[in-house]
Amino acid sequence: MVDPWTVEIREAGTGAVRRLTSRATVIAAGGAPFVPPLPGMADSGYVTSDTLWDAFAELDHAPRRMVVMGGGPIGCELAQAFARLGSEVTLVEMAPRLLLREDADVSALVAASMARLGVRVLTDHTALRCEQVGRERRLVVATDGGETDLPYDALLVAVGRTARLTGYGLEALGIDTDKTVTTNDWLETRFPNIYAAGDVAGPYQFTHVA
Repeated sequence: MVDPWTVEIREAGTGAVRRLTSRATVIAAGGAPFVPPLPGMADSGYVTSDTLWDAFAELDHAPRRMVVMGGGPIGCELAQAFARLGSEVTLVEMAPRLLLREDADVSALVAASMARLGVRVLTDHTALRCEQVGRERRLVVATDGGETDLPYDALLVAVGRTARLTGYGLEALGIDTDKTVTTNDWLETRFPNIYAAGDVAGPYQFTHVA
């Protein structure tokens, strides 16, 4: 965004730059998976809900052992999916129950479904670091009983998402951000003709809310 009425676009095919003007602009830049800066994470071979599909398309079968970090909607959904595809799934959640933002009875129903599918659910467990011993990769987690090693063939990081706030001109225009783009009740930013909606504005990161 060049000014409150102008956006600059670089065309994917030719690289040519064009400027477009409009009476109003909607920022719908979405969000990206948050990857915690754990020791060893960069070399862990992790995937996210964004990268999993391309990475697993190269495989002949589902991973034998899969560790899922995060017991929110994305972590629970993919843990169930890969359990049904034949993976041995362990789900790690630092909170005392799955789907912490939902009612307790909802969490209990999901936990029971996980148990029926053979998913090992470790609540009250905190991820500490990723390690590689020989050819085996491990996620090391902590609980009251000490540390536990969780060997895996695939590590899915699903601990939350963050709004995409950089790279398209918010700073130059002075549009306020905290963890999301700041808007009023009409989704207007500090410029009444520039709106923000969806994950980039929050408060809920769901398509139907956007």
